[in-house]
Amino acid sequence: MKKIKIVFCLLFLFLIGCKEPKKEQKVETPVIESKVVVDQNDNLNNFIGKYEYKNTDTPDENLLLILKKVDIKTIPNFEGYSWEEKNEKGENIEVALSGIFYGNTDLFDESREGYKPGFFVGTVQSEPSENNALKVNINLASSDILENPIYPPIQSTQEALKSGNKKWEVTELEISRELIFEIKDSTELILKSDLGSDDKIFKKIK
Repeated sequence: MKKIKIVFCLLFLFLIGCKEPKKEQKVETPVIESKVVVDQNDNLNNFIGKYEYKNTDTPDENLLLILKKVDIKTIPNFEGYSWEEKNEKGENIEVALSGIFYGNTDLFDESREGYKPGFFVGTVQSEPSENNALKVNINLASSDILENPIYPPIQSTQEALKSGNKKWEVTELEISRELIFEIKDSTELILKSDLGSDDKIFKKIK
C-alpha cells in the first residue's frame, strides 16, 4: 500500500514537472499621439496688437493698424465675422476682431498729381479670408480725410479736427475698401496692393 502511494506521488511530481511554465504575456500599451489643434479663433486672438508699416523715404506716410478683440454689442449694427468666448464673469459673449487704421490716400488714389496725400484714422473690422489672409474693411467719407498725418492717441476724425488738423483739399474721394493682408505669421502682415504699387510689410510692435 505504501509502495502504491509512493508511485502516485512520484507520478504526480513528474506530471507537474512536465508542464511548461506559463509565458508572461506582454500587454502593449497603444501610443497615443497628442495633436495640438489651433482653431481659427485662436489664430485671430494671436493678431491682437499693433502693426506698423514704415515708409523710410517719407516717415509722415507711415501706416499703423491696431487690432483688438471687442464684444460685438459695442459695435452699432454689427455685421461680420464673430465667435463665442467666455468673459471674465464666465458668461458666453460674441466677440470680433476690430481696430483702428491710420493711413493715407495713396493706398486708394491711383494717380495723385499736383497735390499732397490726405490722411485719416478710421475704425475697421477684420475677418479671416481665403489663402491665409486677413480681410480688413474700412469705410470713410471724404469729410474724414484730413491734411496732416494723424497719430495715437487720437482715434477719430473729430479728435483730429479739435487738435488743429484740417479737412483735405480734395473733397471727392471716399474710401470704402477691403484691404487684404497676407499672413506671414502673427508678427508680420503683408498688405497686398491692387493698384500696381508695391506690397507693404506691416511688422508687429510692442
